[in-house]
Amino acid sequence: MNHIASIDMGSHTARMLIARINEDGKTFEPLMRKRSYIYLAKDFDPVLRRLSTEGSARASAVLRDFSEAMENWQVTRIAAIATGVVREAANRDDFLAEILKKSGLAVTAISGKEEALLTGRGALEALDIKKPPFFVFDLGGGTTEVVCHGKESPMVDSLPLGAMVLTNAFLSSDPPVNKEMTGLLEHIDQLIHEKCPAFEAQGPVIGTGGTVAALYALENGISLAALVPEKINGFSLSLFEIESCLAKMRRLTTAQRMEHFGLDQGRAQVLVAGAAVVSRLLRYLNAGELLVSMSDLLEGALMALLEGEQHG
Repeated sequence: MNHIASIDMGSHTARMLIARINEDGKTFEPLMRKRSYIYLAKDFDPVLRRLSTEGSARASAVLRDFSEAMENWQVTRIAAIATGVVREAANRDDFLAEILKKSGLAVTAISGKEEALLTGRGALEALDIKKPPFFVFDLGGGTTEVVCHGKESPMVDSLPLGAMVLTNAFLSSDPPVNKEMTGLLEHIDQLIHEKCPAFEAQGPVIGTGGTVAALYALENGISLAALVPEKINGFSLSLFEIESCLAKMRRLTTAQRMEHFGLDQGRAQVLVAGAAVVSRLLRYLNAGELLVSMSDLLEGALMALLEGEQHG
């Protein structure tokens, strides 16, 4: 079996994509996707910058499950990547060594810029966008990666804006009170204006990540359990829709978000902070909408894997 796989161990979730290599040796067809919450940012110590033993246990259990699936599909090559709070952790090397010991998977932490480039590659390929201008962002649990290519040379960066990290830092009430939301929005705006590149060209803004996918699903009555890239890649989500959804969600408890909108707990907990980042980013970019892409880092990692083998 000519099967390959990519894994993204992020701040909030771990995801896996198993694919079959096509005859040309350059492209692939998705066969199976899995995702599970590992909540690494939930108990990440921001002062000591240490990942917890509990987080290691959660991640190892999920990766063991992924390993079993890859064995069943007879996967021969794997690109396993760690992102978000893992790359920032002072005990990163020990953490990844423990993951290898417990799960059998060798996971490599990559930089924010590497993550942004792979994510942009996966999204642009899926949407068949071959040339600039474009702005791609990937909102995760710990960070938001951006690839901006306008009139000037491309800019790639990782912004310290993640749905789980922001939830932990600002939204202690359930539902959040007005003072917490004000503090959250002010913090997001400050960081975006300080660190996000400007995008003056008339090109698409492309959003990836669990928050963007969930917002599109909620606005269009799609079950989150049934979400696949083929159903939502390339469709638009307006700023009005995002801010309307945010206005509804911020008034509800986590339990009510789960009950009324069919969200699982992991997504319901962080959707308010995530939607806030998306809305403020679009306002900063003067964009009235974004294009949705569920194809992202996982696809980009597989493309790089195949390209590396051809050049190796």
